[in-house]
Amino acid sequence: MKSMNHFADSVWSRFFDFVFPDERDLTRKQIQAELMQSGVDMRPSLAKLGRVLNQAHRSHEARKSLESARKKRSSLLAKLIGIQAPSGSVIRETLKGMITERLAGSQQAVYARKLESAASDDDLRSLLEDISRLEAFSEDSEDGES
Repeated sequence: MKSMNHFADSVWSRFFDFVFPDERDLTRKQIQAELMQSGVDMRPSLAKLGRVLNQAHRSHEARKSLESARKKRSSLLAKLIGIQAPSGSVIRETLKGMITERLAGSQQAVYARKLESAASDDDLRSLLEDISRLEAFSEDSEDGES
């Protein structure tokens, strides 16, 4: 055959319809029997399809998780923006009260040491923000969210 383009697509379509049976009329068992007879093993293809579908599912779940984390972060930032820090010597007393009342164990010890080493009002404000963030994260995790 010199050239396959010698005939129009419609001619080739009729030729293949004549040579090969219409697979739409075959049952699943007939198709599997023909594949086996032809020596075609579909297991690798089916396994690859399963892996692709699994990856797509994991990717979809990851996107949902990321979107959930973004929403949670936005609400947490909104909470943190609303926190007003006191000024002057009031900050140190406020922090002492927060540390003794709201924290326990090693967290209490760590923040008490940070309070002792705080040299400026900025250090104290930063410590107050840290404790407030810790409380906000604790509240979110108690609500059943991770």
